[in-house]
Amino acid sequence: MANNNDSGLRPQEVEVFARGLWYLATIDGEAEAREQALIREFLDEANSDLKWEEVTRGDFAPIEAATVLETTFLRRIFMKVAVALVHADGVYTDNERTAIGEFADVFGMSNADFGVIEQEGKRVGLATE
Repeated sequence: MANNNDSGLRPQEVEVFARGLWYLATIDGEAEAREQALIREFLDEANSDLKWEEVTRGDFAPIEAATVLETTFLRRIFMKVAVALVHADGVYTDNERTAIGEFADVFGMSNADFGVIEQEGKRVGLATE
């Protein structure tokens, strides 16, 4: 588990962010190298000592995010990053759309709120070198 971090996130929140993003990155098969790099960068910036094996163990469900990410603020941040991640490769698949929708549903987001977050997330642009 993570210990003290500068992100303001509790260790459980860091884990849910990382595992949730991994879930989305692998929804269509293998995670691309840049998706993996972005998740690792998040963990580094959160000063997390969460093991990569924990992130990638593959038993994540969106309801976990709703249970751990209790505030509207954290849920909105997660959704923006999630949307940016699934759009990073320029292809937004049906599986990705469905998975993002699952997160929006468990977070209790209205279609209007989700639409705003989706537009913001698309503009983030997570391209890496």
